[in-house]
Amino acid sequence: TSTTVNDIFLELCAGSLRRYLDDIQALPNEPLTAGVPVSIRPADDADSGNAISFIIANLNTQINDPLKRLKSIKASINIAKDKLQAMPKASLSNYTMVLSLLPGLGGRTKPMFNVTISNGPGPASTLYFNRAKLEQMYPLSLLSHGQALNITVVSYAGQFNVGFTGFLDTLPHMQRLATY
Repeated sequence: TSTTVNDIFLELCAGSLRRYLDDIQALPNEPLTAGVPVSIRPADDADSGNAISFIIANLNTQINDPLKRLKSIKASINIAKDKLQAMPKASLSNYTMVLSLLPGLGGRTKPMFNVTISNGPGPASTLYFNRAKLEQMYPLSLLSHGQALNITVVSYAGQFNVGFTGFLDTLPHMQRLATY
């Protein structure tokens, strides 16, 4: 399959996280993982629209080369999506429910992934309010218990706007991520 904007966005996030963690001498040997919301359609459901679930993507932050990292991220995403799409509708619903309940256990379990990375389409055309043009649109996201960072992108009138929601006690100088 071809490389998508989502694949490239995940690689940009992985590269930024790798550089940030390396700068603060905290780059782990093990790759970081991302919880990524995805829109999928169960294999046994030909009549419904998309269903929303999560995959856990390997960000391959242990790989220095950006092109190799992109290829590995893409392979990780494809495997996860294939597994989700092969699930029957009932199993997919149960899987999604369990993933949505786990963050609510209030620190009784280790987070299933290191960072949430999400994207969503925004308005394709420019918006106005009382003839005032909306110049920019940035997402504001939530952090699950035990998570320090959520990176979300939203499109708006041909723009690609990235928002960072983070816990500054855990991620000092988080603004570096935006620069990277």
